[in-house]
Amino acid sequence: MLEEALALIEEQGNASFTLREVARRIGVSHAAPYRHFADKRALMTELAVQASTGLAAQIAAALEQAGGELRARFLAAGYAYVRFALEHPAPFHVMYSSEVDADDPRVAAATSRSLGLLLGFIEEAQRAGAFPPGDPMALAVPIWAMHHGLATLAASGALSKAGPVELRRMVDDAHARLLDGLLLAAPGPSRA
Repeated sequence: MLEEALALIEEQGNASFTLREVARRIGVSHAAPYRHFADKRALMTELAVQASTGLAAQIAAALEQAGGELRARFLAAGYAYVRFALEHPAPFHVMYSSEVDADDPRVAAATSRSLGLLLGFIEEAQRAGAFPPGDPMALAVPIWAMHHGLATLAASGALSKAGPVELRRMVDDAHARLLDGLLLAAPGPSRA
């Protein structure tokens, strides 16, 4: 049922499907989805939880594979966010859909995994003197906005003329410029 809902989102480019339509496509009665989900919002919420969990796993893997160097880890995390949107456009769309129950604690927990990775990275960079001191969330917002903006542009096809290598270069360059600005704002001689 979840896979079929994602297929409908990919086909339609949005979440304008009904649970009845999902049921018809998987060959069950129109009431069958309600045995699993109270309504469409509950189904969308489950999709968002799964997508957010997948995004966090992809970012965590990228950070681990990048090694210990700050710049490499920052660029890897940024590209992992964009790559998730490209590889999983429907789940990416669902994560930020108004049809998701943002008050569901599972949504908050799943979203906080990705945000927690970013905040942990920022706090580590602050301790090393590479990022300016202060509230890590104040730095997380522009970084997250950069990740999300590039991912949205890439997933929507706005960057479709760029091949995979060129897209990676564009994403890395944008993140490097943001990182350089953060490094310049940091006190002292420590630079990544």
